[in-house]
Amino acid sequence: MKCVSILHTKKKKFIKMKKVIGFLFLSILLIQCGQDKDTLIVKSQLGKIDKNTSIEELDKIFKNDSVEKFTASGDLLREYRVFDVDGKPSLIFLPKFQNDSINGLELVKIYAGQYTTEKGISTGSTFKDIVDNYSIDKIEPSFSAAILFIDELNATISLNKQDLNLDEFDMRKINQGQIPDEASIKNISLWFD
Repeated sequence: MKCVSILHTKKKKFIKMKKVIGFLFLSILLIQCGQDKDTLIVKSQLGKIDKNTSIEELDKIFKNDSVEKFTASGDLLREYRVFDVDGKPSLIFLPKFQNDSINGLELVKIYAGQYTTEKGISTGSTFKDIVDNYSIDKIEPSFSAAILFIDELNATISLNKQDLNLDEFDMRKINQGQIPDEASIKNISLWFD
C-alpha cells in the first residue's frame, strides 16, 4: 500500500513538472513569434535584407512604402530612402559601390523605432539600454554625434551630441563615462559586410 502511494505521488510530481516545462517552452515560442522578422536587426542583416540584396529587390520589399532614389548624376544611384507616413526617412540604404544598384548594399541607416535588435535596442532606446545589452567596442566623435561601435551587430550607433552637453563641432575624444544614461539614439547604421 505504501509503494502505491509513493508511486502515485511521484507520478503527480512528474505530471506537474511536464506542465511547467511545457508552459516554459510555449512562452519562449510565443516571445520568438511575437518579434517581427522583417524588422529584426541582426549582425549584417535587417529582416530579409542583407549585403546581396539589390535595389530592384528593395523595390519589391518596399512596394507599398513611399520610396525615393537619390541620384548622384544622371541615373546613377547614390541613396535609396524609405519614408514613414510623416514624410521622414525611416531607412536609408547605400549601395555597396557608389552609383551601383545591382551589386548589393553596403549599409542601411535606421531611423525608425520599429526596427529592433534581438535584445530590444531601437532608435527609441537610450545609452543605458545599449550598455545593459551590448559591449561597446569603440567610441568616436563626429561633428554632430558620438558614434558607438558595436561589433556584435556589425553596427554603429550615433548618439546626439546635444545629449552629451558637447559642442557640435567638438572633436575631442569621448569616453563612456561622459555619456549620460538617458542620451538618445540618432540612428543605427547596420553594415552589410
